[in-house]
Amino acid sequence: MNSDLFARPPKCPISPSELNKEGNGLALVLRYAGCQLRCPLCYAWRYAWDARNAYEYDLDEVITSLGKLKSVAEKPVVWVRIQGGEPLLNYSRIQSTIKYAGKAIKEIHLTGLNYYPTTRAVIQTNALVFNELNSKQIDKISDNLKETCFRIADSGRIIFEISFKSSKNSSILHSQISAYNTLLNKILIPLWESGIDNVALYPIAGLGPSIDFHNTWIIPIENSILPEEVPLFHKSQWAKPFSDLVLQFINCIVPRYRTYDDFRNNPKTNHGKKLAIEEFEPTKFQASWISRYTDKRAQPPIHILLRKTDEYADKQWMSKVLFGRKQEWKNVAKAIPLASNPKKLLELVREMNEYFYPSHPVGHYPYL
Repeated sequence: MNSDLFARPPKCPISPSELNKEGNGLALVLRYAGCQLRCPLCYAWRYAWDARNAYEYDLDEVITSLGKLKSVAEKPVVWVRIQGGEPLLNYSRIQSTIKYAGKAIKEIHLTGLNYYPTTRAVIQTNALVFNELNSKQIDKISDNLKETCFRIADSGRIIFEISFKSSKNSSILHSQISAYNTLLNKILIPLWESGIDNVALYPIAGLGPSIDFHNTWIIPIENSILPEEVPLFHKSQWAKPFSDLVLQFINCIVPRYRTYDDFRNNPKTNHGKKLAIEEFEPTKFQASWISRYTDKRAQPPIHILLRKTDEYADKQWMSKVLFGRKQEWKNVAKAIPLASNPKKLLELVREMNEYFYPSHPVGHYPYL
């Protein structure tokens, strides 16, 4: 059996796929299990780090189950999101993910479930696997993408969204940049130059502060420069290779290729001059998954990852029930130090609006 591991148990006819209420309709989401990284504050750590918390499915059945989408979707589908874990963990998973993206888009449009004229399938990845591929595998991935993009034509787009884990930490940054360049230069640019415009690549900042100030009483910081407190992904901490990548993407890739027309037209991007950032906000959802830091074995410890800007705000959250983890969240909130200069930290967050925009789906996915 050709199988793989996924996060969701068999609950409905389209499992392990699921439908979430997002935007003006439903998002079709597929969550793989397993990842080669152990990122601090990972929301998917339960099934990303431990295969015992995953569910095995036959891959052909995962694809076939999309034929039942019409029977379970009560609203139009606004986009497809493929994530993990790591949806591109190995060569085999890359090929399966591309096949799934194409089949999902085709099914959405064949059944009239599409909300937009063009449906985006966004693959959220760390991209590290592209450092391990040989030339034959790269050619086969290109062929798969080319065939899939022809099949979905004007109805859909496949988006690779590379989530960078740090703009400074060289232990992973250089590997991610190398992988990004392989995907860009060996696979995507040749496709674009052959006239295939419905596949794209975007570098994004993974899990920075809430730059739209919806909730900034907890801010992730660049822990490598402690005791100085600077928000994670603040431009002052960009390593030169990351800065070069951003400049090359904004100045040479985005203006040159038609695949980025919608991105340039998104007012949030300042005509393609800003990158998206995944915001860390202490919502009920996020509070529940970082409650794992009540385990003293969690590494690195929470006090070198986050800072509070308001010592009283955590009391508001302690009074709420957070998915049965009220006590755990209370302990986490207590362990996060108050910033040495909260006003300055918030001002640095505000500065980040000059070069990032929030990747909230409704203002992000339709423009990719």
